[in-house]
Amino acid sequence: MNTHSVIECVEGFKASRLDNTRKIFIYLPPGYKEHVDQRYPVLYMHAGQRAFGSSTAGNETWHVDQAADQLIDQGLMDGLIIVGIAHVRPVTHNEFYHFIAPAREAVSVGCSGLDYEHFIIHELKPFIDEHYRTLPDKDNTGLLGSSAAALSTFHIGTRHPEIFGKLIMLSPFFVDVQLDETSESRLQEEDMYLLPEGRAPIQMWMDIGDAEGLFLPSQVRNVVHQMLELGYKPGEDIAFLEQPDAGHQEADWGERVQLPLLYMFGRIGNPISLELMGRDVIGLKGGMSGHINALLHYDSGFSMSLLEGEYHSDHPDVLEVRPNGELVPVKMGHAVVTLTVGELTASRMYTVVEELSGHVTVCMSAEVPFQDMYDDSIYGGMGMKLLHTGGGDYEGCFEVPRDSGFRFRFTRGFRQFETDADGKALPNRVFRAHDNLSLHYKIQSWGSTAAKAGNRR
Repeated sequence: MNTHSVIECVEGFKASRLDNTRKIFIYLPPGYKEHVDQRYPVLYMHAGQRAFGSSTAGNETWHVDQAADQLIDQGLMDGLIIVGIAHVRPVTHNEFYHFIAPAREAVSVGCSGLDYEHFIIHELKPFIDEHYRTLPDKDNTGLLGSSAAALSTFHIGTRHPEIFGKLIMLSPFFVDVQLDETSESRLQEEDMYLLPEGRAPIQMWMDIGDAEGLFLPSQVRNVVHQMLELGYKPGEDIAFLEQPDAGHQEADWGERVQLPLLYMFGRIGNPISLELMGRDVIGLKGGMSGHINALLHYDSGFSMSLLEGEYHSDHPDVLEVRPNGELVPVKMGHAVVTLTVGELTASRMYTVVEELSGHVTVCMSAEVPFQDMYDDSIYGGMGMKLLHTGGGDYEGCFEVPRDSGFRFRFTRGFRQFETDADGKALPNRVFRAHDNLSLHYKIQSWGSTAAKAGNRR
């Protein structure tokens, strides 16, 4: 028996309306070649060039094949075919945008999402169903994507629930956010998604890390609750995870991709513990509210955040808790909140202070090596523009959401990222904005595409 999975590659697959070609990578589970009478569910994955294989500097991968192999080996999931669709990087049109491009991109980048949708439904899926032993019905067909590819998954899947019954969206790019000191929230937000008109018979997984910079958990949670208002049932039709300390890059997505695979195609097992995460100090005034991230853990290794629950505050005159986990301060003081799920309970102390702002100030300076001509500006994470102040010095101050986490590399322009002195890729710089910060960095050298950063859509 073949005990190993196999990854095949189809070169030059044509997308007629997009007028381009791309590679298609097909993961076949262990035993596929031997069990000739067995048919398998299929998961289509956007940005498939990053789905499988070894990671190299600037070309990180998810290792989805390894995650699937492990779940199958552990008996937690049966065989599954995974189709990785290589992404064609946008020049004038972005295939992940259906209806709108961010205002900052729209001047030069249009939307070709409808043509990309046509390619998957009318050209790629028929080819896969013809050449591989698939279960072609909607209940055995899924879409997976992260960031802008997750936005594409949302639009394609909700537009065609008769074809795709399982939608997996990691860190979905539902809202384009830019820093804006003139607004009350210090942010400029633009919705990128279009809600369906009603509930369809599909399952959805949405998640977000709490260290993704301006990709905020509240943005994804808001879309989840909008879907609940359309009639989707939490834990049955839709699952949500707010992953502590996870960033916006392939390494983070790959570390948790086994969770939606289990939810959609495997056996999640039985719940064994509860954990209350998130901020435990909130303010009566100032805009810093709070929301409990209640993590429910299972004996299979599966975890998800509860969208609603039975909360109890021992001092409701100090702090109330709504069923969705939202904390409502009443007066200054302390309160213990307890969540009960079946036979499981978890408790945590919360403190209400008089005032706590919803944003903090991060001042950042960077020193670059000597060069004949210095750039007028360089950039940190999420559009943090540092201005040249003389010599090799750059400075900037930014107001960002309190508790937001950032992982980034400095850049001096499109894909011109910092490197070490030998031109090799560096790990991400990391900070968490719990309070006002003053940060200083030294940049060793500048690189190019070979050392591009992990933050991307």
